[in-house]
Amino acid sequence: MVENIVNSAISAIQCGQWRKGAKIPSIRRMAGELGVSPFTVAEAYDRLVTLGYLAARPGSGFYVEARRESRPPDLPAAPRVWPVDEYWLLRKIYQQDANTLFAGCGWLPSHWYDAEAQQKALRQLARDAVVAPGYGDPKGFLPLREHLADRLSERGIQARADDIALTQGASRALDMAACALLQAGDTVLVDDPGYCNLLSCLAFREFKLVPVPWTEHGPDLEQLRALLLQHRPRAFFTNPWLQNPTGASYAPSIAHQVLRLAEEYDFLIVEDNVSADFAGDRQPALAALDGLKRVLYIDSFSKSLSPGLRVGYLCGPSELLERIVHYKMMSGLTSPELNERLALELVSEGRYRRQLERLRARLAEAQAQCQQLFLEHGWQLFARPANGLFLLARPPGELDARRLAEQAQQHKILLAPGHLFRAYGMPSDWLRFNVAFSQDRRLWDFLSSPPQ
Repeated sequence: MVENIVNSAISAIQCGQWRKGAKIPSIRRMAGELGVSPFTVAEAYDRLVTLGYLAARPGSGFYVEARRESRPPDLPAAPRVWPVDEYWLLRKIYQQDANTLFAGCGWLPSHWYDAEAQQKALRQLARDAVVAPGYGDPKGFLPLREHLADRLSERGIQARADDIALTQGASRALDMAACALLQAGDTVLVDDPGYCNLLSCLAFREFKLVPVPWTEHGPDLEQLRALLLQHRPRAFFTNPWLQNPTGASYAPSIAHQVLRLAEEYDFLIVEDNVSADFAGDRQPALAALDGLKRVLYIDSFSKSLSPGLRVGYLCGPSELLERIVHYKMMSGLTSPELNERLALELVSEGRYRRQLERLRARLAEAQAQCQQLFLEHGWQLFARPANGLFLLARPPGELDARRLAEQAQQHKILLAPGHLFRAYGMPSDWLRFNVAFSQDRRLWDFLSSPPQ
């Protein structure tokens, strides 16, 4: 009702029914005419004042502040083809457009989530009159950390609530870990290919990145040993399960060997496990196998609840976690408690587990269908995961991945070429696809006959 009153008032001003300087009906009179509560009209008038359409004069009432002329429609602009680079990935791909197919993005379609559950959780918070009292706890909302400790125990990770720090998503957690535990110029290992935002962040922070080549079963152990001997890194940032961008996962033997090498060469492992909820066979996390001795574990709710919620967390050895929390407070103070309360409200509902089951089933089906489509069209697959969001695929013939992505923009299709997922933008023949968006006929019409 508030929106209706606001829109009606704006229309009255724009068409000249309410002229500049004119006094409009009082709150009580308008409420009586419309048959609504005076509080409803008061909120609508407050919004109109904020928007600049009305002016409030104490003791007198509300007056039309200005007549807002409707803006003539913009002339259609010629489509611009943005270079597919780091800037494009971090900025342009996140600018939502209902007409664009986000075949290379890193999130799930919004309609895959339980919107009713989200609305119910928001209403419950409103009924509870929840107002965050100040900045909140440096480690984040304690009841959510207690819930996460129970959740981690189901994954074999024995952690207390005090061993967990909440963050604004996994990307923020990765940046906090790097900045708190390392220094500019330190050598770190990274997956090759690996998570694009992390690679950009580490390079920006002036760490020396040493790429560890991946196979369909995880990092190439022979190459990893050689790199360890040569570079003696401080840390290894890795995404072991349903990896972004390949979709591959560590084989159990690979996981044990990587942990053994970490002990032998004395480096920290930062385990990014944001797709843990979709791993159907529930592979044990590196942190579970290691007992949180030299593994820092990172996860978030961005995939399982909503990418816009921005609630993630770190779990690790207490001495490391304290340094990270200190950096968190220096660089941005606490994380938003209201978001953390909402996340707890959502995950405490029985519907959350059912949503996870539906997401796993839909992704497994999408994986199978997309893999079949790529193979039928002559593309090569890096791996054939049973679940998760991503597939890494190489086009047939002489097609150039970067050029293909730039051409796709003209057809309102966003692809993610492989150089974006390699340290320092090294060349790649591959492209990352999000299976939740990659069954669309528009994509396959384009890929079947791309411009030469």
